[in-house]
Amino acid sequence: MNFESVDAHCHINFFKNAGDIALECEKRKVHTIYVTTLPSQFDETFKYVKLLKYIYPSLGFHCLESNYNLEKEKKLFLKNIDKTKFIGEVGLDFSKRAVKSKEEQKELFKFVLEAIKGKDKILNLHSASAEDEVLRMIIKYDAKKAIFHWYSGKISTLNKILDYGYYFSINESMCRSKKGQNIISKLPRNRILVETDAPFIEDTLPYNNLNVYYYFSELWTMKLENVQEIFYNNFIELQEHSSKYGNLFHECPRMIN
Repeated sequence: MNFESVDAHCHINFFKNAGDIALECEKRKVHTIYVTTLPSQFDETFKYVKLLKYIYPSLGFHCLESNYNLEKEKKLFLKNIDKTKFIGEVGLDFSKRAVKSKEEQKELFKFVLEAIKGKDKILNLHSASAEDEVLRMIIKYDAKKAIFHWYSGKISTLNKILDYGYYFSINESMCRSKKGQNIISKLPRNRILVETDAPFIEDTLPYNNLNVYYYFSELWTMKLENVQEIFYNNFIELQEHSSKYGNLFHECPRMIN
């Protein structure tokens, strides 16, 4: 049986041929979480993707974005919050590349978490050099479901994240680095999703991301289709455990043998 692929983190709108990428994902049945980095991006593109079965639009408010009207973007976030169950890319970045101060970032993340509190949402998280604080805040605001995208933090924090039932999305760069491989080795199979982070990772696309699957096939000494089945079912499980409003755009039955 052929299992459908998953891309849990892709910036479709940053491709020059974004429309073609989305339609190709649809054609090849790749379940793709289309993350945005500002509410205005979601607002401008939602009408184009809302009817696509395999594209999951995600409402983002990225901590590394800096050139925007804060109040306008906040209004757009609140305007669009009930159009999707996926929220991201959001989070914190305490690395040197961050323009905003830690306190500014935390205020923005607090706004996001307060806005979705009590709602059935799945967070897609950026946590570079801020993993402990991101975890502390999502626990404080009682976020039930979250994906830690491209995690690079401590193993002790990773274990706490697992204790709270959150997921991790793995990309090709992680599979190639020693640190990434060490992180992967600590993850249970039922908490792993696959991502591309395209176009930021070059030469990878939602429908051309087999290197990650091959890596896990070798790591687990498992057939490629069985690896694909695990990741697909993890993606469905994530949504089934977040079903207060149901899946707004998709009906994706679990694949069984």
